[in-house]
Parts: sequence; C-alpha cells; structure tokens
Amino acid sequence: MKQFITAWQFLTIIPIKRSVEATSESLGKSMAYFPVVGFVLGLLVAALDIAYSRLFPSNFSSALLLASYIAMYGGFHLDGLVDTVDGLVGGRDREHALKIMKESTIGAIGVVTLVLLLLLKYAAIGSLSGDARIGGLILMPVLGRWASVIMVYGSGYAREGAGLGKPFTEYVTKREVIVASLLTIVISWVTLKSIGLLIVLATLLLGLGMKSYFKKRIGGITGDMLGFGGELSELLMLMVCVIKV
Repeated sequence: MKQFITAWQFLTIIPIKRSVEATSESLGKSMAYFPVVGFVLGLLVAALDIAYSRLFPSNFSSALLLASYIAMYGGFHLDGLVDTVDGLVGGRDREHALKIMKESTIGAIGVVTLVLLLLLKYAAIGSLSGDARIGGLILMPVLGRWASVIMVYGSGYAREGAGLGKPFTEYVTKREVIVASLLTIVISWVTLKSIGLLIVLATLLLGLGMKSYFKKRIGGITGDMLGFGGELSELLMLMVCVIKV
C-alpha cells in the first residue's frame, strides 16, 4: 500500500487522505504499481466520459475529457515530451541536447509536437465509441505508465548528479518490472481481451525501441524522456484501438 501511495503522489495531483514520505528508494520501488495508478486514473476518465457524454455534444465531450485527464496528472508528462523533442532536435551532441532539455524555455518544434500530439489524441478518442471507447480510456493511462517501467529498467541516468529520473534508474529491479508487467497484462486482458494483449505487445516494442535509441543518442534516460515515452505510448495504444476495435 505504501508503494501504491508513493506512486500515486508522484504520478497525480489528486490528493488522498493518507500520505507517505518518499525516499529515492521507495520512489524507485513504487514503479511496480505504476500500472495500478494508471488503472485508477483510467476508471476516473471513463466515469467522466459517461458523465460528459450525457451533458455535452460528442466533440466537446472528447476535448473536455482530454483536458480533464491532463489535469489529473498535472501535465508533467507533456512537459517531458516538449523538453525531449527540443533537445533531440536542437542538440548538436549529447551534452548540448541535455542542456536544452533542462532549459525552461520551449522551442517551436516542441510546441508543434505538443499540438500535434493533443490533436491526434483528441481525434483518436473521438473516433472510438461504445465498449471500445471505455476500454481504450481505461487502458490509456495504464500503458503510458507501464512504458516508463520498460524504458527505465537497465538504463543508466543520463545526467550527472541528482534528477527526477535518477531514483528509477537506480532502484528499479527485475521484481518491479515483473510485477508491473503482470499487472498490465491482466488489466489489458480483462479490459479489451486480445486487443488489449496486442496493445501490450506494441507498447513493449515501442518502449524497448525508445530505450535503445536514448542509450545510443544520450547515453541513458532522464525524467523528461520517461514523460516523452509515456505520451507516445498512450497515443500508440489509442491508434491500435482505432484500427483494431
């Protein structure tokens, strides 16, 4: 329960009655329950979708739903997406890329990427209906958080000194990966059956691919890159739902 609460406090801005003081080790170990936090968020998003659909037209409902979901986790994954894209595109080398990622300013390519990602998510959500829509909304946060576990395991921290992603690179072991993966598989199967398992496979391949790329390009992982990976994984699973369901 403490690991779940630690994960909840890190991944969302939604307050809960009980709180725990997180250490670097407990934060890293809490990754085992990232998919469970995603599942709870997914249930909240699905419940909001049902409520919004009874109050608003379809297009507005989808837009409001996406905005509500972003508000639940404070949008910090989107911040990581923008910083990572700016660094990868503008960085001449590893050090320059990491320097750009740490800057507080946002580049034009980062803004364009953010807008495109949100538009694609909005379009994908709007294209789904019925059980497929509910299932996709439930799984979207699950797969986005599980992707971070895949990316961080076996990766070193790309920066010198402390950073948001360092506790995960130091303390995530095979145990956390196995627990998180089993939870993700079960949730995906219960939610969307064989399509859910296909989404798990697609997310796994994407996560491994991103991990390999960042190792070669940057020499490891940062917190920004985990946010980048989570957002792309959510978009991927929505695209699979649109194609297959």
